[in-house]
Amino acid sequence: MRRGMTMLELLVGLVIFSFAILPILSFGTTTTRTTYITGKHLMAGQIASSLLDRLMAMPYEEALAEAERLRGLGNAKVLEDPWLANILEHQALAAGRRVLEDDLAKSFRFFEFKVGIDKDTTAGAADRMFLLTVFVSWRVEEGDEKSRTALILQGVKFNDLR
Repeated sequence: MRRGMTMLELLVGLVIFSFAILPILSFGTTTTRTTYITGKHLMAGQIASSLLDRLMAMPYEEALAEAERLRGLGNAKVLEDPWLANILEHQALAAGRRVLEDDLAKSFRFFEFKVGIDKDTTAGAADRMFLLTVFVSWRVEEGDEKSRTALILQGVKFNDLR
């Protein structure tokens, strides 16, 4: 009567176990990647929404001037936005400020934004409203510029004084 397992039985059991565990490990990797991509998409949405809200909250002429200035920047790094830099400079973060700036630099380093303006060129319409387009792009794969994807938000700014 045998009381133990042979080496062959142990190896066969290990192979069967490894084939059973592979899908679970693959699922974990896929879930982590999906969570990472979703997080980047949410960040892009927050950036685009913030920029669009900021422009929509301004008076018509001021919003038009700021949108034209931003459009002139072309593709700009999110961290180079003067508005964001101004907020970081004036926050009373004391010792935690450097940590926040480092975190922002890591999180947003590959995010770029671009602002577009479309005016209706029909008679009298150009000074009544314009279409704002905020285009935020980022890399899905670290180090691969070809993996850049984008999120686009649009809003119509009306001249309430006319």
